[in-house]
Amino acid sequence: MESLIDEAEDGNVSKAAELLSSIKDEEIIDVIQKRLCKEKGDAVTALRTVLQAAASASEKRKICTALYKRCIEILEKNELSSKLASNLTGMLLLETDLLQNSALAEICSLFIDMVKSGSIQCGKGLALLPKILSVIALEETVSYGESSLNGEKYKSHVINSLCSCKWNSQSVLHLAGMFKDIALTNEELRFVLEKIIRMMKELELTDLPSLVYQLLLLSTKGHKKLVIDGVTKYFIEQDARHKDHDPNEFSEDLLEGDNASIETLRQTEGTIILHINFAISMDQELGREFIKFLKGNQLDTSKVLAPFVLALSLSLSRIHRFEGQIFDLLKATIMKSFKDSDKQRQSNWVREVVPDICHIQDYVLSTIQNSKHGWDHVVQGLVQLGFGLMDAYGPKGAFGRIETGSIQTGPSHEACQLGSKILLHTFKAHDMVKAEILEQIFNRVVTKATAPVSHYLELLSSTVMAAPQRLLESSTKVREMFDYLALLTPAAAEGLLRAIHPLLKLSMSLRDSLILVLRKAMFSRQLDSRKIGVFGFLMILKNFRILGGLPSSQASQPFSSSQMEKIRKLSEVQVDVHARYNPASNEALCLEIMGNLRRVLTQQADVRLMFYQGIYEALCKNTQIMGSVLEILLCQLKKYYEPAEDVNPPVKLELCITAQGDQIYLSEPLAHLICCIQLCLVKVSDIRRQQNLDHNDTVMEDSNQTQQELEEMMDSLVTRMIKSEMEDFELDKSADYSLTNSVGVKNNIFSILVLGIYESLMEYTFHSGEYSESSLQQILHLHENYKKLSEVLKEKSSSAAGKKGKAPTGGKTALSLLSLQGTTEIMRALISETAPSLTENLKILREDVDFRRHIVNVALQKIQQVQEKGACDGAEGGDKNKVLQHLITLAKIFITYYTENQRPDEEGKRDRTKYISGPCLEGLVGIMTIISQRYTHQFCHCLCEMVDADESDDPQEAIYSHIKKYQRLVMNILKSEGEDKNMKEVQLLLGIVQVLCRQLYSTGNQFQRVLEWVHKLCTEQSIDDIPTCKLLFSMLMTFTQQIKSCPPLLRDLSQDIHSQLGDIDQETQVEDKTHFSLVTHRTAAPVVLSLVLQQVERELDDSEWVMGRLRAESAQTSDEVEVELTQREGHERSVCTRLGILVTAFHELLQSAIPVGACMESIVKQSTRLYGTLTILVKYYLNLYQQRTGHLSSRFEKLIKLTGTHLTQFCYGMITYIQQTESEQVQQNVDKGKKDKKKQAAALNAGKARVLKESRTIPNLIFSIETFEKFLIQLSKKSKVNLMEHMKMSTSRDFRINVATVQAVMENDSDSEESEEETEENDTTTADQEMEEEESEEQENVAPANKRPAEPIEPPPAKKSKLGKKTGKV
Repeated sequence: MESLIDEAEDGNVSKAAELLSSIKDEEIIDVIQKRLCKEKGDAVTALRTVLQAAASASEKRKICTALYKRCIEILEKNELSSKLASNLTGMLLLETDLLQNSALAEICSLFIDMVKSGSIQCGKGLALLPKILSVIALEETVSYGESSLNGEKYKSHVINSLCSCKWNSQSVLHLAGMFKDIALTNEELRFVLEKIIRMMKELELTDLPSLVYQLLLLSTKGHKKLVIDGVTKYFIEQDARHKDHDPNEFSEDLLEGDNASIETLRQTEGTIILHINFAISMDQELGREFIKFLKGNQLDTSKVLAPFVLALSLSLSRIHRFEGQIFDLLKATIMKSFKDSDKQRQSNWVREVVPDICHIQDYVLSTIQNSKHGWDHVVQGLVQLGFGLMDAYGPKGAFGRIETGSIQTGPSHEACQLGSKILLHTFKAHDMVKAEILEQIFNRVVTKATAPVSHYLELLSSTVMAAPQRLLESSTKVREMFDYLALLTPAAAEGLLRAIHPLLKLSMSLRDSLILVLRKAMFSRQLDSRKIGVFGFLMILKNFRILGGLPSSQASQPFSSSQMEKIRKLSEVQVDVHARYNPASNEALCLEIMGNLRRVLTQQADVRLMFYQGIYEALCKNTQIMGSVLEILLCQLKKYYEPAEDVNPPVKLELCITAQGDQIYLSEPLAHLICCIQLCLVKVSDIRRQQNLDHNDTVMEDSNQTQQELEEMMDSLVTRMIKSEMEDFELDKSADYSLTNSVGVKNNIFSILVLGIYESLMEYTFHSGEYSESSLQQILHLHENYKKLSEVLKEKSSSAAGKKGKAPTGGKTALSLLSLQGTTEIMRALISETAPSLTENLKILREDVDFRRHIVNVALQKIQQVQEKGACDGAEGGDKNKVLQHLITLAKIFITYYTENQRPDEEGKRDRTKYISGPCLEGLVGIMTIISQRYTHQFCHCLCEMVDADESDDPQEAIYSHIKKYQRLVMNILKSEGEDKNMKEVQLLLGIVQVLCRQLYSTGNQFQRVLEWVHKLCTEQSIDDIPTCKLLFSMLMTFTQQIKSCPPLLRDLSQDIHSQLGDIDQETQVEDKTHFSLVTHRTAAPVVLSLVLQQVERELDDSEWVMGRLRAESAQTSDEVEVELTQREGHERSVCTRLGILVTAFHELLQSAIPVGACMESIVKQSTRLYGTLTILVKYYLNLYQQRTGHLSSRFEKLIKLTGTHLTQFCYGMITYIQQTESEQVQQNVDKGKKDKKKQAAALNAGKARVLKESRTIPNLIFSIETFEKFLIQLSKKSKVNLMEHMKMSTSRDFRINVATVQAVMENDSDSEESEEETEENDTTTADQEMEEEESEEQENVAPANKRPAEPIEPPPAKKSKLGKKTGKV
């Protein structure tokens, strides 16, 4: 044996072959194994020599196989050093060709057994299998056991056996690495990939990156889609498992392993994303396959927007080639998901068909949370996606006008909000992109001058609150932003200042920079820049309180030094002592600002107006500036005040205007000045009542004196304005109020100023008079003067509008200067004040109907402003919390007044002239709408506060209790008679019910009961008021769609419309019976008909949406084929049923004698749309047959039969009816205008216009019918079912043979021929005449070939006779 080994190590093959014959195989194998394991001598060379020697001797060939097997076992046990194992593997690969095919088959069987037994440990032996299989594949026949196969087939057999057996989790990686070196067919590759993907669940998370890497290498051979689908599906499932786990939540029962596994999962996902990213950068085809994956799964947004897939998409967006496609797909998918969710909220049927709703926001925010685990390659994509959503779906300016404060709703707004949340959460989570996010926000605010930037400013405000220290680190960028401040629009500048004002208390240098910018803006040539300067200074006044001020909830509390120390530490910014916020230094700052603001009073009226509106709010926040404020206002008022008590009027209006050439301008908004003064005086009085007067004597004396002087001037103004007549202001009925000349403009300006002064003095007198009888009398006198002047203005504006041919606008209330708080307090005094000491005096006000109406109209004006802009004019109109409190108080007053005045007086009737129930209800609807839109989360609380009720544990039941109260009020009005039956109030009450129902869950019993009540109203009540009927039917359709199926309701309404309007064939009698009493001949068209057609359009939209999902689902393969097939067939039946009901509804509408015009045009358009939807359904079934994934349902065949018998032929009848009716109308108009050529020409032109309109709508309908029939014929051929059995051939549109007309003409011709024969044969015998008569009778009984029966079966006789009226006209 030793000599053999020596010869073998020397490489002497011939001598080794001679020695082999004398030694047993087992001894040779054992010796070589020991030498290999002990690494004794050159074991690899010895093994090579032995193998070569054994291969040369035919009787020793079996030892080759045995040695090969033993070496494979040694390699898999991992007992050799890496170097030796590598040398051994290399040698075995080279010597594989020495083995016979039976030996190769035996070795393959060994590998299969090793995989089955789980003895693959390191995979070093597996490296030999690719070479063995490649050698086998070249063999013509391979014998194994008792059978033999072709080499390629045997190779496939081995691969199949390997993939069919169970794999040990330790061997998966090694097998995956081995398969990449094997040449595989397409089917084999798919089999291998599916096996590896299934094994992903068995592996540890730490092994997955290596496995995915091997999968990516395998994907270069093909089946890229399978790899992408498999990897993404696995991680979507993993994310779903850990979705409810909060990484910041720790509890005693929470295992530490859970946190560790989540951390490992996130790191694994990040590594795999990098692997895929690298693979796609190397293989563009893999990237294109991923794009196809995103496109193909757009229907199922939960796959595209799952955290792992979204992160992978964002990572790949860094590859320039795919950047645009990925972001477009993500934005489109997000938008589609929001639209789908909106559709599901609105329709119960859609929710039943597609119950799952994808919570996009949770997915996206989870991605951001996951990205904290080192996913830096995803962060940049998140920023880009966030800004992409905000740019694409943010608010848009309409015709260059930027709307501020309007409610933004719908999918676009939700997408924009999602973009904002992405950026905010990314800003909080990742320091690396904070600077970039700020940079991009600032850039957009500056550059988008003609577009709304409110959403960017809201984002900036959120980032400031989230991380003020980060913005202080970027203070140079903020200062750069200040330089552009004066160039922004006022709205954008105000939003920017509000957003960054918290930073001013953290950085004094930043505050000083802003003050410099504002000071420059104050003296800019641009009016907008001056406004921005004033707003900025007023904002600083509000937020930098002087110490010693009134400590109220309105005032902003200063930071203590300890709080400031915490802020400084948190901000991690090196701030020196002088830069820290020092409240004691605020007095000098405020005095400096007040000095700057004094100069405002020499600038334009708009700038002064902004000062007057803002200084009161600054005084409320910063009470120590009251002396300076009162002094400034006093000095300003003295310029326009007439000090002589005996001189009227008490103000110098001429000084309030300036003239430039022929143009007159307002230079001083005096009414706003007086309004500001009265508000400040009332506020100062409140401050003094709450303050101790034992400090700051000098200041107090000065401010006391200023206050007293102002109060004396205001009291004098009240007295003298009451005495002043319109003539004193040179304003009377004879004055010129036109806006075409300078005199009229001047008078208009004067009248607006005087009206504003009256209102300001009314509010001042109300607050200062403390309900005394004299003060209330003064208020009424002021209102009387106000009313006289306003009536003159209304009269003049009405007459001017009448001359120009415009509708008069006299009923519209001018913008009031009463504050919302003042209006609310006056309303309370007028309606709900019950204190005995006050009610006696308040009777003076309460008995004045005109004053009461004026105050209610002002309240309605304020409510409308809040509804449109979120704020109202006047003091505190921009404070959302205070506006809400005032609105709740007003709502309480309105409810109190309306419920109390529902009771009749002693005579049993209510004098409507004295009541303001209608305006009160109108205001209540407005307030309810505002709270439901702008304060949604506080809706139930506000509702309870309106009626002084405790907040209920069940908000739904609380809302329903309010609904029941308004339902009773509606029923009370409907049961009343005469003047008490006020339908306008019914509409308003129904509007309140509608708003309240929006807060109910559509799946709850409360919503169901409201729907039943509305249905009962429509069924049983006979209401002749068209707006009320329209509102009721609109509510019925909306509510029904949310909890039931709407098509049956549309069918019933269509039958009622047909019943009330009659048939297009006048001879056909229609049963005069309706399902709904509200449907009458007066309301059927256009009110109910237009609502029905609008709802039909929504139903068709829903049907097409569902069919689109069904088609996409049918194209996707799934493991649960049978379940999905059954579910899909159920959805198909549901769609066919709905469309069948809509076809029956159109069957009724197409026979209804609807007036030709807009209504008929709408029916034609919706009929065209219905055929389009039916065509989509036919194409869907065609697609099923092409893919061999489905078949026709019996419900579909019934639908097609119904379409043929109840829809198509009636469409052609309606077209003929339209053309005939319009031609008759044109002829009548022409006949009427024969005497007047102008009228005749006008009638002809009107006829031409109708024909042009028809030339678009009717051909579209005919084309849609023919398209439907074309695809139906194709489907008949595919399905082998005659679907055209009940379809009639379409009528030619180039010419139309009117069968009834032809028949009548032919009958007339035959009658004339018979009469001629009788006159010619007058001399014949009676017998001959009898014979001829008998023959002619026989001929009449048997109709000739060219003559049709007199009464054909189809269409009916009445239709034929109607068609016959149009003789030969095309």
